[in-house]
Amino acid sequence: MEGRTKEKLLYILERLRKTDEQHPVNTNDLIAYLTEKGIAAERKSVARDIEALRQAGYSIILCDEYKRGYYMTDQLFEDYELKIIADAVSGAKFITYEDSNSIVEKLCELASPTGEEIIREHTFVDEKIKSKNKKVRFNIDRVITAIKTGKRITFQYFEFAADGKMQLKRDGHIYEISPYYLCWDDDSYFLIGNSKSHDHLIHFHVEMMTNVEITKTPIRPRNEIEELRGNFSIGDYIRKSVNMYGGEAVKLSLECSEKIAKDVHREFGEEIITKPIGESRFITEVNAAEGEGLIRWIMQFSADDMKVLAPESIRNEIKERSEKLFKLYE
Repeated sequence: MEGRTKEKLLYILERLRKTDEQHPVNTNDLIAYLTEKGIAAERKSVARDIEALRQAGYSIILCDEYKRGYYMTDQLFEDYELKIIADAVSGAKFITYEDSNSIVEKLCELASPTGEEIIREHTFVDEKIKSKNKKVRFNIDRVITAIKTGKRITFQYFEFAADGKMQLKRDGHIYEISPYYLCWDDDSYFLIGNSKSHDHLIHFHVEMMTNVEITKTPIRPRNEIEELRGNFSIGDYIRKSVNMYGGEAVKLSLECSEKIAKDVHREFGEEIITKPIGESRFITEVNAAEGEGLIRWIMQFSADDMKVLAPESIRNEIKERSEKLFKLYE
């Protein structure tokens, strides 16, 4: 009987978690719910159980119209928080269509009745943009497990060939990596770690990894990795190395139109300092990694919207590429 009493309390709590001020439950509702679970209950015992839950610290409110019953106000997540998570999941291209729907369904279970209705009616999962790679979830799980247990992982890595098909990189080379971070950036999951043949950090797209295995070998100590010594910032690393593909650190000076201010702040951080010039332009200086990623990022903007003032090496590289483009389309 004691076991069933504990079970009864848990079922009442489970049912109350799916309430809010607009969707309360009364004693009769709770008795019916318990009956469905195979537990007999009386009105007085249900009232005692609710009071016990209150004494345990749960915020259970009796409606002003007492016949309407009770509702709970201390759900784990607010509805708006669950909606944000659901939208992030639905828009993430690396998650399969099936996994996206499964995760959104689980989020609905955490929402209030009103929140569940909003999530179901206003969260759209577009199958056309979703990855077909069902192994991504296993890759993520194994990387997380390796990070938690402090073990290295091995895997092979895909790349796209000229015909658009995927092929194993370096003829199926097996990478052995000490994993330190798993980060989501620019709609991709990145494993950030260290290859046993180098003393620097390196990053991989998790969705391009295959045959991921956790080894018994401990990861390299962090103090052996150059970037991880001192005041390491994973945010700085992602901005400079993941987004910009790596390269030597430079002081980048840009003159921009206010139309692309949002793009500049998004790329280099909200805290960058800008100096207005004229009515609709500004100058900013930021630290960046001089490499292919940076050049590509700059060249997506028109000459009217962005001009590189320094360093001279980047100005020359953009000039050279622009001349090649001009000749190509002349």
